[in-house]
Amino acid sequence: MKRKLISIGFALTVLLTLAACGNKGGDSAKEDGKTTIDFAIHVANPADQEPAFNAVVEAFKKENPEIDINLEGKEQSEHVKNMKMRSQSDKLPDIFWMLPASAKELQEAGVLADLSDFLKDNKDIKDSFDGRENMIDPFKDGKNQYGMPYQPLVTGLYYNKKVLSDNGFEKPETFEDLMKIAKTLDEKDIVTISKGAKDSYSVWAFLIMLSRYGYLDKVDDILAGKEKYNNKDFIHYYEKIAELRDAGAFPKNVSTQSYFQAVEQFTTGKSAMLDSGSWDAQKIESSDVGSDVGFWWGPTFNDGVGNQYLSSIVPSAPLVVSKAAFEDKDKKAAIEKFLAFYYGQEGIQIMVDNKIPPMTNISVEVDEKESPVFADIINNMEDSKWTSQENQPDLVVSESIGNAMYDSIYGVIVGNYTPEEAAKVVQNRIDDTK
Repeated sequence: MKRKLISIGFALTVLLTLAACGNKGGDSAKEDGKTTIDFAIHVANPADQEPAFNAVVEAFKKENPEIDINLEGKEQSEHVKNMKMRSQSDKLPDIFWMLPASAKELQEAGVLADLSDFLKDNKDIKDSFDGRENMIDPFKDGKNQYGMPYQPLVTGLYYNKKVLSDNGFEKPETFEDLMKIAKTLDEKDIVTISKGAKDSYSVWAFLIMLSRYGYLDKVDDILAGKEKYNNKDFIHYYEKIAELRDAGAFPKNVSTQSYFQAVEQFTTGKSAMLDSGSWDAQKIESSDVGSDVGFWWGPTFNDGVGNQYLSSIVPSAPLVVSKAAFEDKDKKAAIEKFLAFYYGQEGIQIMVDNKIPPMTNISVEVDEKESPVFADIINNMEDSKWTSQENQPDLVVSESIGNAMYDSIYGVIVGNYTPEEAAKVVQNRIDDTK
């Protein structure tokens, strides 16, 4: 009997120890009465490198002292590699930033939580994505919502109103308008569009232009081999880039200039336009040209395909939640509370105050006197005449194909490729990846 009692006691000890260590599906272990959320992000120093995100986290912690957020950061490539490795040993953080393609891989591996019920239970947040469905739809797998947007990616062309008006122009609308500007400014040795080929990814406005030639309607068939990238519509698109080049629209040193030098060229008043995004608004506002700058989605084309009034308000990458975290009811409640704050009125406004455009249709306040350039971006986003492209063209293909697209665009800009050759460069890369 004594041996049997010892055996039962030992078994109970083992069970209690295992329960304390594992405890999946029960209450999370708490320190000082707090529930801790482990949150991993793609920068080494979130406070300095992602101040808007960090401001939301700090505001949430202040309003919810019962919840602590353990924020860890690594440089992007290291972060993504780390998340993939940790997913293999079931040691993912509770919430983390991930590249879209990598997030999809983790979803297919079955390690991410479904956030559908969170949206269902928070109707105000779900409704705030009305008209901005493209911000959440890329992170769906059937009925499962496996991710939510981290921040929006808003891109287009900044333009210097004074440079244009001094030369007899207003904000253009069509490609023909842009060509007239380019020819006139070239005669006066003024750059129309600042660009830098050394940073090949800096083609955001030109990717929107590609969408105005039916890219997003064709891309699935192109990847499936049912259509070719070097089709007549895309060749027409590259022809337009060649026309701008021949009109002297780009810097003479575009092949050796970096994106950051292109920004400096614009902010010092040496060009009429800059291909960029909302992230440069604050820098532009603090420059000598800040009070003269507006924002434009880019030209429409009379030979374009489909809707010509396409803007670009797309998700940059998702925030995802580990499946294991949602198996702990305390962590799940804490995470859902954070997400409700992050995507709610207060969280969105904090990001806007830090020059991050709203990713939802929530009404926000922007001081137009203090932030005129950023305010103009918001006004353009709210213009009902324009509809956002579903996603940025390079974000719906592999990194390799995306790089070929950058190469093809800059190849025409610097004169290395004809329009036909540029389109063929991308098609060859697609063929190589099959």
